Amino acid sequence: MRMTTTLATGSNERARRAAFTLIELSIVVFILAVLVAISVPGFVRSYNASLLSETARSFATLCQQARIQAVSQQRNATLHIDLEGQVFWISQPVRNEGGDEKDQTVKVVQISSRVALVDAVRQDEPRTAGKQVEVSFYPNGTCDPVYIILRGAEKGNDLCAVIDPITIQASIYPVK
Repeated sequence: MRMTTTLATGSNERARRAAFTLIELSIVVFILAVLVAISVPGFVRSYNASLLSETARSFATLCQQARIQAVSQQRNATLHIDLEGQVFWISQPVRNEGGDEKDQTVKVVQISSRVALVDAVRQDEPRTAGKQVEVSFYPNGTCDPVYIILRGAEKGNDLCAVIDPITIQASIYPVK
């Protein structure tokens, strides 16, 4: 009489049929690797583009904040754009107890290392070779006309943010 072992007693016959072969596993790993290789560059481009547009929006928001600061405090506020340090910040003069005025920094925005601040121009002044541009925001809600150019990590992916001096609304568009 021949005895057969069942699955409960440790038969390997069914286990062999249910398992994957090394070739099948290799094919699945290869397909996954191809999918990752195709999708990662698109994800990186999308991430870089979102960082670039987020930086332009941060600049526009900082301009709005400088306007609010100037109007609410009834004193000029200054937006500093530092091309060398890759940073924007708002300052406003404040009187201390002795009656002297000194600038107080209100807000600082550091630009991501994946985005470059290429140029900043005050449109009411001749262009200078300086590394810093200062834009005044006045208590009546207006500012000096200004625009900046930002460059993303991807080639040919530049944005220009133009601030309307009356409404302080930003127009952001690609630069070719």
